[in-house]
Amino acid sequence: MMKLRYSLAFLWLTYSLPGLADFPTAKALFDQAEYALAKPQMETLAELGHVEAQYLLSRMYAEGLGVDPDLKLAYAWTLIAKDRDHPEADKAYRKLRTQLESRLEGKNVYNELNDKYGEQALFDNLYPVPNRFVPAEHRLRSITKPEPDYPSYFNRIGVNAWAVVHYDIAEDGKVENIKVAAAFPIDSINQYVIDAMKQWRFESPKDIFGDPIRLEMQSQVFKLENSSGAKARKYQRESNEYIDAILAAANAESARYQYLYGILAENNIVTDPEPLSWYIKAAVNGSKSAQYRLAQCLISGNGCKLDRNKAINWLHISADGGDERSAYLLAQELLDRNNANFNPRKAASYLEIAALKEYMPAITDYAELLAMSSDPVIRDPQKAIRLAEQGRAIDSNNPKLLAAIGVAFIELGQKGRGLSMLKQALAEAKQRNWAYDSFETLLLDYSE
Repeated sequence: MMKLRYSLAFLWLTYSLPGLADFPTAKALFDQAEYALAKPQMETLAELGHVEAQYLLSRMYAEGLGVDPDLKLAYAWTLIAKDRDHPEADKAYRKLRTQLESRLEGKNVYNELNDKYGEQALFDNLYPVPNRFVPAEHRLRSITKPEPDYPSYFNRIGVNAWAVVHYDIAEDGKVENIKVAAAFPIDSINQYVIDAMKQWRFESPKDIFGDPIRLEMQSQVFKLENSSGAKARKYQRESNEYIDAILAAANAESARYQYLYGILAENNIVTDPEPLSWYIKAAVNGSKSAQYRLAQCLISGNGCKLDRNKAINWLHISADGGDERSAYLLAQELLDRNNANFNPRKAASYLEIAALKEYMPAITDYAELLAMSSDPVIRDPQKAIRLAEQGRAIDSNNPKLLAAIGVAFIELGQKGRGLSMLKQALAEAKQRNWAYDSFETLLLDYSE
């Protein structure tokens, strides 16, 4: 297991590059006196509620480390860290209190920051209330769900393994974006479970109004137990050592491994009564995947109490940090007319962010929005065609893309060509067993 420990250390270093902005990266920059590089990362972490980052940011302002000295900001951040019981903050607070020219001005700056980033503000605006995680198969009806076809020799030689897999379910119930989130032994059964899941099909997921919806980042656990006795005990010991190494990295503030341990806890690979707490730690520590996961559970109510406002706040943080899944999910929220945050123009900008990263759900939705929006600021038929053709390089006969192109042609005065594309979209939707009412409606509306 020494090689395993070294491989984890290597992965930790690999994923702790400056762009990821977790606390070990920011702290390393701080310790190396690279204060100009450390400051934006410390600031981001402090604003998310990372207590140590709040304290170090206060030191930067107090001592002028990479910034112009600002005792009022130093005082405010120190007091916020003190409120969260940072062990050194009280002493620093007492010292700064004597240095301030005006405690009233310092208190005013504290109140302003505390209203945004203090403990109560974070719980009111970001941090979710835990709820029970329910596996996807308990909420959806499967049409076909074959088991992995493991080689016969696995049983003969006594292969034991487990894997946690994330996947999306498209509006038609097809499984997409299958990725192994964690496995032990690493890569031992990955391809077998992926090959099986490519054949999975569910009934179309629907929202409370009965309309087809997309479900992203669902979880499935696979376990293979083919041996007993000494061999099984050896496997269990090595599996435990692997998990312990992940936990050690998580406790050492690696956002990647905090998120990974949350996945293990959610899926009962480890016994932990509060998997959500690991996702929160990882999200506060800068993990875009964890931030997306929190938003997802806040929207669905699976894993935490429903709170769409908190979800949108997390999505803004993650999407503005460049995460395409968060940008896409944020756009869906902003396009929901039943949502108080309804804002199609802003949604279009986030769909464009995700589409530029070639995220297929965003490409299809953005092409549709560009072609069919009633808002002249958003509507752009020529751009819709260009984007849809880009998407067709991935899925040449995607009904949504064909429909977007058809409507765009009609908007550009090429009705015959557009109706032909709409007919092709309808036929393809039927061929794929998609819900096709919307395609029929488009064809009827534009045929008149």
